[in-house]
Amino acid sequence: MNNPSAPRTDLPFLRRRIKPGMAQPTASSVPASASAPASPSLSLRQPAPASPPASPSLSLRQPAATPASPSLSLRQPSAAPATPSLSLRPPASAAQPASSAATSSTRPQRPSGLTLGGAAPASSTSPRAKKLAAQREKAKREDHEVQLLFPAPGIRDIYELNLVDRVLRLSPLESSVGTLVVGGSTAVAWEDVRRVTGGQTVDGHKAGTPVMTKGNRELVGYHGRDALVSLRHVRELRRAVFINRSSSAMGVRLFSGESVALPPAADGTQMVLLLHRIGNVLELRAEPVPHDWSDLQIWQEFDFSMTHSAPTSAYGR
Repeated sequence: MNNPSAPRTDLPFLRRRIKPGMAQPTASSVPASASAPASPSLSLRQPAPASPPASPSLSLRQPAATPASPSLSLRQPSAAPATPSLSLRPPASAAQPASSAATSSTRPQRPSGLTLGGAAPASSTSPRAKKLAAQREKAKREDHEVQLLFPAPGIRDIYELNLVDRVLRLSPLESSVGTLVVGGSTAVAWEDVRRVTGGQTVDGHKAGTPVMTKGNRELVGYHGRDALVSLRHVRELRRAVFINRSSSAMGVRLFSGESVALPPAADGTQMVLLLHRIGNVLELRAEPVPHDWSDLQIWQEFDFSMTHSAPTSAYGR
């Protein structure tokens, strides 16, 4: 085995392979190129404390207590580093209360609860609020009127309206759902809440003014041989009268399938059907009149005075 008396100093990785008993190389015998590297390098060894690196480098070792230059360190730095460094450790716990207090002081307070229409509530003097209040008062007044009515049977309680059972009253649901169909009538007259009055016969002759709903349908009118009343817009109706000059009975049918009949003319007397809206319910009444009365006489008897609207032209729209 070749064991030279003086180890080679030009190979740095052999510097620690000196066997015990051999003379350690002195600092003067080490070349200048070995003791002071000219360029920064990545080192995984622990160099001698007497020869710190002259330039900053990325080191994974434990540096000295007071590093001379800034470096990237993956360890927990000392309590008071001399120079700023990039650290991957979590921030100190003492700074968290201060930051949270600053954040809470600058964060705007969110209002609790649900606020509609802004922070301030809707004004009670707005047009919509006044309209809703008027509708509530009207509904209370109509309900009070219905409560003051005398008891009357329903459409399920009687089979025929005649001189004995002359009146029946529908429920609020029956008065507002679907279409009321009157079959067997020969003429009808109507009056809405604005006192607009009109009439029509089953043959198509019309008088007065028709009442049109928002759906562009007639509130009361004929469809074929049947007279129809649109119950969806029943609040626009005030009353109506149905006349029967045929030899067959006149009948009323609801959307639910319930029905009631009125007898034909007999002994010089005919039965007409009066339909009244009281509050939110409809009341059906049978009234006897002479058989030889004309439609105009019957309308006048029940105070149906026809109204007329001014004609319109293409230039006056």
